[in-house]
Amino acid sequence: MIDLRSDTVTRPTPGMLEAMFSAKVGDDVFGEDETVNALEEKAAAMMGSEAAIFCPSGTMTNQIAIKCFTNPLEEVICDETAHVYRYEGGGIAFNSAASVRLLYGDRGRLTAEEIEHHINPADNIHHPKSTLVVLENTVNRGGGSIYTVDQIEPIYHLCRLKGLFLHLDGARLFNALVETGDEPTEYGRMFDGISICLSKGLGTPVGSVLLGSRETITKARRIRRVPGGGWRQAGFLAAAGIYALDNHINRLKEDHEHAKSLAK
Repeated sequence: MIDLRSDTVTRPTPGMLEAMFSAKVGDDVFGEDETVNALEEKAAAMMGSEAAIFCPSGTMTNQIAIKCFTNPLEEVICDETAHVYRYEGGGIAFNSAASVRLLYGDRGRLTAEEIEHHINPADNIHHPKSTLVVLENTVNRGGGSIYTVDQIEPIYHLCRLKGLFLHLDGARLFNALVETGDEPTEYGRMFDGISICLSKGLGTPVGSVLLGSRETITKARRIRRVPGGGWRQAGFLAAAGIYALDNHINRLKEDHEHAKSLAK
């Protein structure tokens, strides 16, 4: 049977299983799991970010990032199809006590012009303060629509100009990168936070990584702890992530070709 419900229903390959069973582990809450540490360092280096934190899910990495970059009574700007709004259980309200400004982009993709039009004046006490912009690449509800670096660049400059943080829900970022050929390090340059899922097209059993500055990731570790996200010998799962980053990124091209064949 070929299961097309989701790219989350994968199984570990024999090579991934071997890497998991041979992982060197320790207590990650104490920072002593060398395989987790290696995954975080590897992911951060790949994306041009200073640091990273390994978490159980992309929902957790997204929600941690939103809490890192907002305060209560502030506002998150995102597309109305965004995963952080539609599929994370109302977490923005529950975890961060933040408002959401929904925009209507092209298959989930926003432009700097559209975002600028909806940034609230900082001195108007009637409106929540616009603090964070969240983009998604690829856009799940957009049928896998993608941003290129050139399309993101104006949004990055707008956020710097207006003093807004910029976060990327990059659950399927590598699917976009294998098509555009853009350098991953360009994302680390532009985004304050990047969430990367390892358990979708890359095929690991569990796990996502949040990337950002050292200051952001230090804050993220404290936030992760609160809902019980601190884990112990997580290196068995981190080993699968390292294997996926080393061996499965280029194989996403195969997935894309299969999808095109099905479409035809």
